[in-house]
Formats: sequence, C-alpha cells, structure tokens
Amino acid sequence: MKKQALISLILILGFWVSSACAEVKIAVIDLQMVVRKSEAGQQALKKLQAKFETLRQKLQAKEEELRKFKEELEKKAPLLSPDVRQQKEREYQKMLREYQAQREDAQFEMKQAEEKALQPIMKDLEKIVKEMAKKEGYDLILEKRMPGVYWTSQQIEITDHVVKLYNDYYHQKQQKK
Repeated sequence: MKKQALISLILILGFWVSSACAEVKIAVIDLQMVVRKSEAGQQALKKLQAKFETLRQKLQAKEEELRKFKEELEKKAPLLSPDVRQQKEREYQKMLREYQAQREDAQFEMKQAEEKALQPIMKDLEKIVKEMAKKEGYDLILEKRMPGVYWTSQQIEITDHVVKLYNDYYHQKQQKK
C-alpha cells in the first residue's frame, strides 16, 4: 500500500515536472506601433490628421477673434461707461464659454473619429494575431503598453512581424475590392 502511494507520488511529480518544463512561447506586441507602421494605419492616420487640422484651424480663428475682442475691450475700457463695460465683459465671457464648448466638442469629435477609423484596423489585427498565434504556436501574446509589462526582450518582440502580416492581409483585402 505504501509502495503504491510512493509510486503514484513519483509518477505525479514526474508528470508535473515534465509539464512544468515544457516550453511556453510568449510574445509581446506594440499595437500602436503596428497601426503607425502599417499601410492601413498610415492611411487612417492621414485622414484623421486632415480632420484634426480643419478643426484646429476653426478653433484658432475663434481664438484670434477672442484675443482681438479682449484687446479692444482693454483699450476702450477706460472710455466706456460702467454699464457698457460690464455688458462688453459679459459678451466676452459668453464668447469664451462658446469657444470652450467648441473646443470640447472638437476633442470629442476627434476621439469619435479616431475610434471609428481604428476600429476596423483593430478588428483585423485581432484576427491576424490570433491566426498567427495558432499557426506559430504562441501560448501568450501581451500588449507592450499594458500595465504590468515593464520590460521585454527583443527576442519576444513581434511587432514588425505583425506589421508585415497585416500589410499582406491589407493588400489582399484591397485586391478583392
């Protein structure tokens, strides 16, 4: 009875040690870098940059209008009656609130546009990374910029490999259109 228990224990320990020593294949990917380096990502980022530039120009024009109004108010303030000066200051405050609301709207619009532009890319990347992981035998793939990942060896970095796979996938997708 004791021999059987000892043999069982040895077999269990042997199995546990051999499975623990099995090689685990881990990789790290920088998805932001994949988006920036991939052709689809670069196209999406160019469109976003153009939209951002349009919004930035509108905001700059409003800023300039505010600045001129404030300068004019400061120059004329000593000459204005207290009621008129107070009215102009309220007008300036109203313009400032409108500008701040426009700026917040622009930031929200850009965030929405970025999510909309990057969503299909991220969906494709998820599919590509899963296929690659299965095909190449990866047990774990981590996002480089996630909390808890402080350092990684270049030996497990697969970002450039995924960029190449994604560009190939993107070209195939474009040819089907």
